[in-house]
Amino acid sequence: MTPATQSRRAIGNFNGDFDELAAFLNRSWSENKEQPLRYTSDFFRTAFEYPGFSIELAPAIYREGRLAAFVAGFPRTIRIAGQSKRLLFVSFLAIAPEQKRCGYGALMWGELWKRARALGYDGTVNFCIDGDAMNPQMLPLARALRQPTKWIFGVQYMARFIRADEAAEVTEASQCDAATVLAEAASAISESLPLARVWSPEEAQWQCSRRHNAMTAALCVEGRRGMLSGYAMETSGATPIPCVLVDDILWGDLTPDERGQLAKQFIGRAAKAGARMMITPVLGYADMQPLVAMGFRKTRRLLHAYLTLWDAAPLGSLPAMYIDVF
Repeated sequence: MTPATQSRRAIGNFNGDFDELAAFLNRSWSENKEQPLRYTSDFFRTAFEYPGFSIELAPAIYREGRLAAFVAGFPRTIRIAGQSKRLLFVSFLAIAPEQKRCGYGALMWGELWKRARALGYDGTVNFCIDGDAMNPQMLPLARALRQPTKWIFGVQYMARFIRADEAAEVTEASQCDAATVLAEAASAISESLPLARVWSPEEAQWQCSRRHNAMTAALCVEGRRGMLSGYAMETSGATPIPCVLVDDILWGDLTPDERGQLAKQFIGRAAKAGARMMITPVLGYADMQPLVAMGFRKTRRLLHAYLTLWDAAPLGSLPAMYIDVF
Protein backbone atom coordinates (compact mmCIF):
# COMPACT_ATOMS: atom_id res chain seq x y z
CA MET A 1 0.00 0.00 0.00
CA THR A 2 1.45 3.38 -1.03
CA PRO A 3 1.82 6.27 1.45
CA ALA A 4 -0.87 8.19 -0.45
CA THR A 5 -3.28 5.24 -0.24
CA GLN A 6 -2.63 4.89 3.46
CA SER A 7 -3.08 8.62 4.03
CA ARG A 8 -6.35 8.75 2.07
CA ARG A 9 -7.84 7.00 5.05
CA ALA A 10 -6.14 9.38 7.44
CA ILE A 11 -7.09 12.78 6.00
CA GLY A 12 -8.48 14.86 8.81
CA ASN A 13 -8.78 18.55 9.61
CA PHE A 14 -6.08 20.99 10.61
CA ASN A 15 -5.65 20.82 14.39
CA GLY A 16 -5.36 24.57 15.05
CA ASP A 17 -1.62 24.73 15.80
CA PHE A 18 -0.77 27.87 13.83
CA ASP A 19 2.87 27.91 14.91
CA GLU A 20 3.35 24.44 13.43
CA LEU A 21 1.43 25.39 10.27
CA ALA A 22 3.58 28.47 9.63
CA ALA A 23 6.82 26.55 10.18
CA PHE A 24 5.57 23.68 8.02
CA LEU A 25 4.54 25.85 5.09
CA ASN A 26 7.75 27.89 5.18
CA ARG A 27 9.79 24.66 5.18
CA SER A 28 7.77 23.16 2.34
CA TRP A 29 7.95 26.24 0.15
CA SER A 30 11.63 26.95 0.83
CA GLU A 31 12.46 24.71 -2.13
CA ASN A 32 10.54 26.91 -4.61
CA LYS A 33 12.55 28.61 -7.33
CA GLU A 34 11.03 32.00 -6.53
CA GLN A 35 11.70 33.61 -3.17
CA PRO A 36 8.52 32.89 -1.18
CA LEU A 37 6.94 34.97 1.54
CA ARG A 38 7.51 34.24 5.20
CA TYR A 39 4.19 33.18 6.68
CA THR A 40 3.53 33.62 10.39
CA SER A 41 1.15 32.11 12.88
CA ASP A 42 -0.64 35.48 13.19
CA PHE A 43 -1.18 35.55 9.43
CA PHE A 44 -2.87 32.15 9.46
CA ARG A 45 -4.83 32.88 12.63
CA THR A 46 -6.58 35.87 11.04
CA ALA A 47 -6.89 34.09 7.67
CA PHE A 48 -8.91 31.39 9.42
CA GLU A 49 -11.15 34.08 10.91
CA TYR A 50 -12.37 35.05 7.44
CA PRO A 51 -16.20 35.23 7.37
CA GLY A 52 -17.66 31.87 6.37
CA PHE A 53 -14.46 29.89 6.82
CA SER A 54 -14.75 26.58 8.65
CA ILE A 55 -12.17 24.01 9.69
CA GLU A 56 -13.63 21.52 7.18
CA LEU A 57 -12.06 23.74 4.50
CA ALA A 58 -8.56 22.95 5.81
CA PRO A 59 -7.88 19.23 5.31
CA ALA A 60 -4.57 17.95 6.63
CA ILE A 61 -2.58 14.76 6.95
CA TYR A 62 -0.56 14.09 10.09
CA ARG A 63 2.12 11.40 10.31
CA GLU A 64 3.45 10.50 13.73
CA GLY A 65 1.76 13.61 15.11
CA ARG A 66 3.37 16.03 12.63
CA LEU A 67 1.97 17.76 9.57
CA ALA A 68 2.75 15.92 6.34
CA ALA A 69 0.30 17.63 3.95
CA PHE A 70 -2.03 20.63 4.06
CA VAL A 71 -4.32 22.70 1.85
CA ALA A 72 -7.02 25.27 2.54
CA GLY A 73 -9.97 26.80 0.72
CA PHE A 74 -11.39 30.26 1.40
CA PRO A 75 -15.01 31.22 0.60
CA ARG A 76 -15.61 33.88 -2.02
CA THR A 77 -18.74 35.20 -3.71
CA ILE A 78 -18.01 35.81 -7.38
CA ARG A 79 -20.18 37.23 -10.13
CA ILE A 80 -19.57 35.14 -13.25
CA ALA A 81 -21.27 36.19 -16.48
CA GLY A 82 -23.90 38.03 -14.46
CA GLN A 83 -24.62 35.17 -12.03
CA SER A 84 -23.55 34.96 -8.40
CA LYS A 85 -21.44 31.90 -7.57
CA ARG A 86 -20.04 30.72 -4.26
CA LEU A 87 -16.48 29.51 -4.86
CA LEU A 88 -13.56 28.24 -2.81
CA PHE A 89 -10.20 29.86 -3.50
CA VAL A 90 -7.67 27.08 -2.98
CA SER A 91 -4.32 28.00 -1.50
CA PHE A 92 -1.43 27.00 0.76
CA LEU A 93 -1.00 23.51 -0.68
CA ALA A 94 2.09 22.28 1.14
CA ILE A 95 3.75 18.90 1.44
CA ALA A 96 6.58 17.95 3.78
CA PRO A 97 9.79 17.92 1.71
CA GLU A 98 10.49 14.28 2.53
CA GLN A 99 6.95 13.34 1.35
CA LYS A 100 6.81 15.24 -1.96
CA ARG A 101 7.08 12.15 -4.17
CA CYS A 102 4.29 10.26 -2.42
CA GLY A 103 1.34 11.68 -4.37
CA TYR A 104 0.05 13.88 -1.58
CA GLY A 105 -0.45 16.94 -3.80
CA ALA A 106 -3.06 15.27 -6.00
CA LEU A 107 -4.61 13.64 -2.95
CA MET A 108 -5.09 16.94 -1.11
CA TRP A 109 -6.43 18.75 -4.17
CA GLY A 110 -8.93 15.96 -4.74
CA GLU A 111 -9.99 15.99 -1.09
CA LEU A 112 -10.67 19.73 -1.06
CA TRP A 113 -12.61 19.52 -4.34
CA LYS A 114 -14.73 16.74 -2.79
CA ARG A 115 -15.38 18.73 0.38
CA ALA A 116 -16.21 21.92 -1.53
CA ARG A 117 -18.83 20.15 -3.60
CA ALA A 118 -20.32 18.40 -0.56
CA LEU A 119 -20.59 21.74 1.25
CA GLY A 120 -22.56 23.30 -1.59
CA TYR A 121 -19.93 25.43 -3.30
CA ASP A 122 -20.29 26.02 -7.05
CA GLY A 123 -16.62 25.49 -7.84
CA THR A 124 -13.06 26.49 -7.05
CA VAL A 125 -10.28 28.79 -8.17
CA ASN A 126 -6.71 27.46 -8.06
CA PHE A 127 -3.48 29.42 -8.54
CA CYS A 128 -0.19 27.92 -9.74
CA ILE A 129 3.13 29.72 -10.17
CA ASP A 130 4.63 29.52 -13.64
CA GLY A 131 7.64 27.20 -13.46
CA ASP A 132 6.40 25.39 -10.36
CA ALA A 133 6.16 21.60 -10.62
CA MET A 134 2.43 21.62 -9.84
CA ASN A 135 1.42 23.96 -12.68
CA PRO A 136 1.76 21.50 -15.61
CA GLN A 137 -0.07 18.90 -13.52
CA MET A 138 -3.12 21.07 -12.86
CA LEU A 139 -5.22 20.30 -15.95
CA PRO A 140 -4.21 16.60 -16.24
CA LEU A 141 -5.04 16.18 -12.56
CA ALA A 142 -8.42 17.86 -13.03
CA ARG A 143 -9.20 15.54 -15.96
CA ALA A 144 -8.15 12.49 -13.95
CA LEU A 145 -10.45 13.57 -11.10
CA ARG A 146 -13.23 14.49 -13.57
CA GLN A 147 -13.25 18.13 -12.55
CA PRO A 148 -14.39 20.58 -15.30
CA THR A 149 -11.44 22.92 -15.05
CA LYS A 150 -10.13 25.61 -17.40
CA TRP A 151 -7.16 27.96 -17.44
CA ILE A 152 -8.70 31.44 -17.34
CA PHE A 153 -5.97 34.03 -16.79
CA GLY A 154 -2.25 34.62 -16.52
CA VAL A 155 -1.55 37.05 -13.70
CA GLN A 156 1.47 39.27 -14.24
CA TYR A 157 2.98 41.47 -11.56
CA MET A 158 4.41 44.94 -11.07
CA ALA A 159 6.62 46.10 -8.22
CA ARG A 160 8.70 48.99 -6.95
CA PHE A 161 11.07 49.66 -4.08
CA ILE A 162 9.97 52.05 -1.35
CA ARG A 163 12.20 54.70 0.19
CA ALA A 164 12.02 55.26 3.92
CA ASP A 165 11.66 59.02 3.42
CA GLU A 166 8.42 58.55 1.42
CA ALA A 167 6.58 58.28 4.73
CA ALA A 168 7.27 61.97 5.34
CA GLU A 169 5.96 63.04 1.92
CA VAL A 170 2.34 62.11 2.54
CA THR A 171 -0.31 64.55 3.71
CA GLU A 172 -3.36 62.61 4.85
CA ALA A 173 -6.63 64.36 4.03
CA SER A 174 -10.18 63.72 2.84
CA GLN A 175 -10.42 60.36 4.55
CA CYS A 176 -13.44 58.05 4.31
CA ASP A 177 -14.36 54.54 5.42
CA ALA A 178 -12.27 52.14 3.37
CA ALA A 179 -14.57 49.14 3.80
CA THR A 180 -17.58 51.08 2.51
CA VAL A 181 -15.65 52.38 -0.49
CA LEU A 182 -14.33 48.87 -1.18
CA ALA A 183 -17.79 47.30 -1.36
CA GLU A 184 -19.32 50.11 -3.40
CA ALA A 185 -16.45 50.53 -5.86
CA ALA A 186 -16.19 46.77 -6.40
CA SER A 187 -19.92 46.57 -7.08
CA ALA A 188 -19.63 49.34 -9.66
CA ILE A 189 -17.04 47.47 -11.73
CA SER A 190 -18.50 43.98 -11.35
CA GLU A 191 -21.15 44.61 -14.01
CA SER A 192 -18.52 45.24 -16.68
CA LEU A 193 -16.28 42.22 -16.00
CA PRO A 194 -16.82 38.54 -16.84
CA LEU A 195 -15.57 37.53 -13.38
CA ALA A 196 -15.55 39.82 -10.34
CA ARG A 197 -15.51 39.67 -6.58
CA VAL A 198 -18.63 40.65 -4.59
CA TRP A 199 -18.24 41.79 -0.98
CA SER A 200 -20.43 41.40 2.08
CA PRO A 201 -20.00 44.09 4.78
CA GLU A 202 -18.27 41.55 7.05
CA GLU A 203 -15.85 40.50 4.31
CA ALA A 204 -15.02 44.11 3.49
CA GLN A 205 -14.29 44.85 7.15
CA TRP A 206 -12.02 41.80 7.37
CA GLN A 207 -10.18 42.85 4.22
CA CYS A 208 -9.60 46.42 5.37
CA SER A 209 -8.94 46.09 9.08
CA ARG A 210 -9.27 42.64 10.66
CA ARG A 211 -6.69 40.57 8.79
CA HIS A 212 -3.08 40.52 9.90
CA ASN A 213 -1.11 43.65 8.92
CA ALA A 214 -3.97 45.04 6.84
CA MET A 215 -3.15 48.25 5.00
CA THR A 216 -5.64 50.55 3.30
CA ALA A 217 -5.93 54.06 1.94
CA ALA A 218 -9.20 55.66 0.88
CA LEU A 219 -9.81 59.09 -0.63
CA CYS A 220 -13.09 61.03 -0.81
CA VAL A 221 -13.14 64.35 -2.66
CA GLU A 222 -16.39 66.19 -3.46
CA GLY A 223 -18.34 62.95 -3.67
CA ARG A 224 -15.67 61.10 -5.67
CA ARG A 225 -14.18 58.07 -3.95
CA GLY A 226 -11.53 55.43 -4.41
CA MET A 227 -9.41 53.08 -2.33
CA LEU A 228 -6.38 50.80 -2.30
CA SER A 229 -5.86 47.86 0.03
CA GLY A 230 -3.25 45.24 0.76
CA TYR A 231 -1.27 43.69 3.58
CA ALA A 232 2.30 43.70 4.86
CA MET A 233 4.58 40.66 4.96
CA GLU A 234 8.26 39.77 4.71
CA THR A 235 10.02 37.71 2.10
CA SER A 236 11.87 34.65 3.34
CA GLY A 237 15.58 34.01 3.00
CA ALA A 238 18.71 35.19 4.71
CA THR A 239 17.85 38.87 4.21
CA PRO A 240 14.06 39.30 4.51
CA ILE A 241 12.53 42.27 2.72
CA PRO A 242 9.47 43.90 4.34
CA CYS A 243 6.92 44.35 1.59
CA VAL A 244 3.27 45.21 0.96
CA LEU A 245 1.14 43.11 -1.37
CA VAL A 246 -1.68 45.01 -3.07
CA ASP A 247 -5.08 43.31 -3.28
CA ASP A 248 -7.54 45.98 -4.40
CA ILE A 249 -7.00 48.84 -6.86
CA LEU A 250 -10.33 50.64 -7.00
CA TRP A 251 -9.94 54.16 -8.34
CA GLY A 252 -13.70 54.71 -8.45
CA ASP A 253 -14.48 58.05 -10.05
CA LEU A 254 -11.35 59.86 -8.82
CA THR A 255 -9.66 62.18 -11.31
CA PRO A 256 -6.17 61.28 -12.62
CA ASP A 257 -4.55 63.70 -10.17
CA GLU A 258 -6.58 62.29 -7.29
CA ARG A 259 -5.57 58.75 -8.25
CA GLY A 260 -1.96 59.80 -8.03
CA GLN A 261 -2.63 61.36 -4.64
CA LEU A 262 -4.25 58.13 -3.42
CA ALA A 263 -1.34 56.02 -4.70
CA LYS A 264 1.14 58.33 -2.98
CA GLN A 265 -0.82 58.12 0.26
CA PHE A 266 -0.83 54.30 0.15
CA ILE A 267 2.90 54.12 -0.58
CA GLY A 268 3.53 56.56 2.24
CA ARG A 269 1.64 54.37 4.67
CA ALA A 270 3.67 51.38 3.53
CA ALA A 271 6.89 53.31 4.06
CA LYS A 272 5.73 54.39 7.52
CA ALA A 273 5.10 50.73 8.37
CA GLY A 274 8.67 49.88 7.36
CA ALA A 275 7.97 48.28 3.98
CA ARG A 276 10.75 48.46 1.40
CA MET A 277 8.91 46.93 -1.55
CA MET A 278 5.38 46.95 -2.95
CA ILE A 279 4.04 44.23 -5.25
CA THR A 280 0.76 44.20 -7.15
CA PRO A 281 -0.90 41.71 -9.50
CA VAL A 282 -2.06 43.02 -12.87
CA LEU A 283 -5.56 41.72 -13.57
CA GLY A 284 -6.76 44.07 -16.27
CA TYR A 285 -9.64 45.60 -14.31
CA ALA A 286 -7.77 48.67 -13.06
CA ASP A 287 -5.91 51.51 -14.72
CA MET A 288 -2.25 50.89 -13.83
CA GLN A 289 -0.97 54.22 -15.14
CA PRO A 290 -1.08 55.96 -11.72
CA LEU A 291 1.20 53.21 -10.37
CA VAL A 292 3.48 53.30 -13.44
CA ALA A 293 3.84 57.05 -12.84
CA MET A 294 4.88 56.24 -9.25
CA GLY A 295 7.67 53.94 -10.46
CA PHE A 296 6.04 50.49 -10.66
CA ARG A 297 7.58 48.20 -13.27
CA LYS A 298 6.76 44.70 -14.57
CA THR A 299 8.41 41.70 -12.92
CA ARG A 300 9.05 38.21 -14.32
CA ARG A 301 6.56 36.57 -11.97
CA LEU A 302 3.58 34.87 -13.63
CA LEU A 303 0.71 33.17 -11.84
CA HIS A 304 -1.83 30.94 -13.60
CA ALA A 305 -5.48 30.97 -12.53
CA TYR A 306 -7.69 27.90 -13.06
CA LEU A 307 -11.47 27.89 -12.65
CA THR A 308 -13.53 24.80 -11.83
CA LEU A 309 -17.33 25.05 -12.19
CA TRP A 310 -19.55 22.04 -11.49
CA ASP A 311 -22.98 23.21 -12.62
CA ALA A 312 -22.14 25.69 -15.38
CA ALA A 313 -20.13 25.73 -18.57
CA PRO A 314 -16.49 26.59 -17.71
CA LEU A 315 -15.30 29.95 -18.98
CA GLY A 316 -12.51 30.30 -21.48
CA SER A 317 -9.58 32.67 -21.11
CA LEU A 318 -10.57 36.08 -19.76
CA PRO A 319 -9.42 39.57 -20.83
CA ALA A 320 -9.68 40.82 -17.23
CA MET A 321 -11.02 39.87 -13.81
CA TYR A 322 -11.31 41.34 -10.33
CA ILE A 323 -10.44 38.87 -7.57
CA ASP A 324 -7.90 38.64 -4.79
CA VAL A 325 -4.82 36.64 -5.70
CA PHE A 326 -2.85 34.59 -3.20
